[in-house]
Amino acid sequence: MLKVRDVVTAYGKIEALKGVSLDVAQGSITCLLGPNGAGKTTLMMTIAGLLKPGKGSIRFQDAEIAGARPHAIVARGIALVPENRLVFPSMTVLENLHAGAYQRNDPIGEDLERMFSRFPRLKERASQPAGTLSGGEQQMLAVARALMSRPRLLLMDEPSLGLAPMVVEEIFRIIGELHRDGVTIFLVEQNAHMALKVAQHFYLIEQGRISFSGNPGSLAEDEVIRRAYLGTARV
Repeated sequence: MLKVRDVVTAYGKIEALKGVSLDVAQGSITCLLGPNGAGKTTLMMTIAGLLKPGKGSIRFQDAEIAGARPHAIVARGIALVPENRLVFPSMTVLENLHAGAYQRNDPIGEDLERMFSRFPRLKERASQPAGTLSGGEQQMLAVARALMSRPRLLLMDEPSLGLAPMVVEEIFRIIGELHRDGVTIFLVEQNAHMALKVAQHFYLIEQGRISFSGNPGSLAEDEVIRRAYLGTARV
């Protein structure tokens, strides 16, 4: 579904992505791991059109999208759940959901009901400003807002960041449900233990370059990765 080839993205003269290549298969959950500053968020923003790559190709369903405007990428079927959620704090929950569907010209009532069914707490707080929600509720709102565009590919940047363990469990339960519903997911996540429960393929990015590609089994067998991300060593 998504093919990233030799992508270079820079901030001024500093290259954050140094020739990144990876694939996201249709119907999969693909996870990108990496330390802080490795280029994970830069890659997500480049795919979503918020940053323009200096070099390389990004193809979504065989159409080139590298350098396209964000609204055009959303229209093609890609939605981003950004790091730190970034809901519109002064707008109500309902207004945030409407914002997620801003490019649609069809009725959105059924999708709103679907979001409220999937996220009952959002229905209870539909008229509240999003800034008054808890961190977990804001994360649910960020996911629901992205889903309002009816994406075929959902980009999720650190969905568990800063959340309590019970809320993290809930977020990953929702990720599993979305996958079973047919949504393809490209996930950036530091919580490798949780990602191992849902993802079918993993990449590791270090200093702007992909250093590992493999399935959950090969990830768990790699001594260095296991020590760094799973906190365990071979006995």
